[in-house]
Amino acid sequence: MRITRDTLLKLARDFTEKRLMPDRNVTAVFLVGSVRPEDAPLPPVVDVDLLVIYNGEPPRPREMVKLSNEIHLDVTYENAREYAQPRELRGDPWRGWIMWDPLLLHQKGRFFEYTQSIVRAQFEEPENLLKRCRTFAVRAREAWSAMTFDPQTASPLHILEAAADAANALATLSGPPLPERKLLAEFPARAEVLGMPELTSSLLRSITANLDTNLLRQSLPAWETCFLSAAQATLDVRIHPARLTYYKTAIETQLSGDLPAAAFWPLLYTWALSIKAGLSTTEAESAWQEFLRHTGLDTTSASERLEALDSFLDRVEETLERIAAESGL
Repeated sequence: MRITRDTLLKLARDFTEKRLMPDRNVTAVFLVGSVRPEDAPLPPVVDVDLLVIYNGEPPRPREMVKLSNEIHLDVTYENAREYAQPRELRGDPWRGWIMWDPLLLHQKGRFFEYTQSIVRAQFEEPENLLKRCRTFAVRAREAWSAMTFDPQTASPLHILEAAADAANALATLSGPPLPERKLLAEFPARAEVLGMPELTSSLLRSITANLDTNLLRQSLPAWETCFLSAAQATLDVRIHPARLTYYKTAIETQLSGDLPAAAFWPLLYTWALSIKAGLSTTEAESAWQEFLRHTGLDTTSASERLEALDSFLDRVEETLERIAAESGL
């Protein structure tokens, strides 16, 4: 199937009409994510992000729907009460940006117009901007503190999640949060906008001590084996059979891009999630541990990653404090 934006929109609308609209509790459905912008470049393997606002407790938090080898739907369900106070959404880094400019596919009443108009008002005010950034910064610092005081909790996944929050605390100063698949690939542009390009290397140091991208290429088969094992159990919707090619294509594309080291993020993150499922063979577990040893994310080197994360967070917090002072907050 040739992937065009019109094709993706039709698939999203068909799914909405056939699967979602018959449910009387579905308040609204939106197209969000990377496909939403009309001029968005379309990769060879793409996910279509849908947000479903549900009246009451949703039947599930999230699901993946495979449409072809190149296309799948990533559907998130949220209780309508999460959007009941639109003014509060201005300080919510995820929901606030989602309501800024989604593509409405279905709604009951005037939910969208009412919510969006309030969210957009004063959205760029420094107070709301800093609130969105601090949501990430505080969470990252709390995670860093917990791992520092109890090193046994400093797993690769916890370090990566804290690093992602730290990165988004800074990235959110100039746009929406960065998605998990492209976090390191898109971070340099955000740092450049802020006049802080050196923070890209600082962020990289918080997740790996080895920027040899040949290591990534050599590790792809072991990563894929582990991913497939975890995906069969569907314990974590993020590790789903439909997502394998989606992530693999992203990793290979980033390896061929201007910052090949950016591929460390999607590979490390999805590999850590796959290992968490606890279904890996002894051989696969050994390959993972060897990879951690080379990247400096193993138990003996975790303290070095935490030290680098601390340094990165210091810069983030200093930047937010400076902006607050300049804004009289």
